[in-house]
Amino acid sequence: MMKFLIAACLVSVVYGQIPIPSREVGYVYKNGSDSAPVHLDVFIDLICPDSKQALPTLLQVAEMYGPTQLQLTAHIFPLPYHRNSFYATKGAHAVAALTKDNMTFDWFNLVYKNMPVLVNSATNQFSEDHMKDVFSSLAGSMGLVPATFEPMLDDPNIEEDARVAWKYGCTRGVAATPTFFVNDVMVGATPTWTAAQWKQLIDPILNPSQKRLLFKSHRLSACAPNTKRCEYLPGKIECCTSGEACIPNVGCRC
Repeated sequence: MMKFLIAACLVSVVYGQIPIPSREVGYVYKNGSDSAPVHLDVFIDLICPDSKQALPTLLQVAEMYGPTQLQLTAHIFPLPYHRNSFYATKGAHAVAALTKDNMTFDWFNLVYKNMPVLVNSATNQFSEDHMKDVFSSLAGSMGLVPATFEPMLDDPNIEEDARVAWKYGCTRGVAATPTFFVNDVMVGATPTWTAAQWKQLIDPILNPSQKRLLFKSHRLSACAPNTKRCEYLPGKIECCTSGEACIPNVGCRC
């Protein structure tokens, strides 16, 4: 019986293993350095209005800090209830392959710009072949050859890239878009965050002395007596009791 249970566990482990990607998952903005002290990862859906809202600010943040200080990586996580999201995702992988990743973020911005004609309500009556033509036309507007681009939407390697990237997101606990990570830790940011709010989170990571000042400022609060104010994320506040510390991105914890 024990041997059977061990064998069953091993089988579940094997079938639970996602394929190992042939390249690092995600697309890095403007050659952000692997040795940058801050790695900001975002999981986006290309037919998601919240992702569309968040991305321009993240690009602004990446430009503000520069590639040696902050590496911004976008991961595409197509949600199943956006019917055209998977083709938009495969389109991104195709653009990356055709342009050596030089125009991938241009594709993101182009799809977001054309989102009104790509959402479910605008395309429910169209076939998949028609939608492939639509995305190929978008690729053509970027200077790519539609006749080369369109077959790649059904290329097994492109399909595998899209699937593995989605499965990778699942292993990280991603269930909605956009989802943000800073140095591999999930952050409770929102799509409405401004560059100033991101700066409030990132600066203490780059400058520990600012983090000490941040902790000091938590003591100056409007919380109840014997507690201290903890703004652990921009606009998110808790009152820490005695024995609790204010931890950035987490809140009050013992």
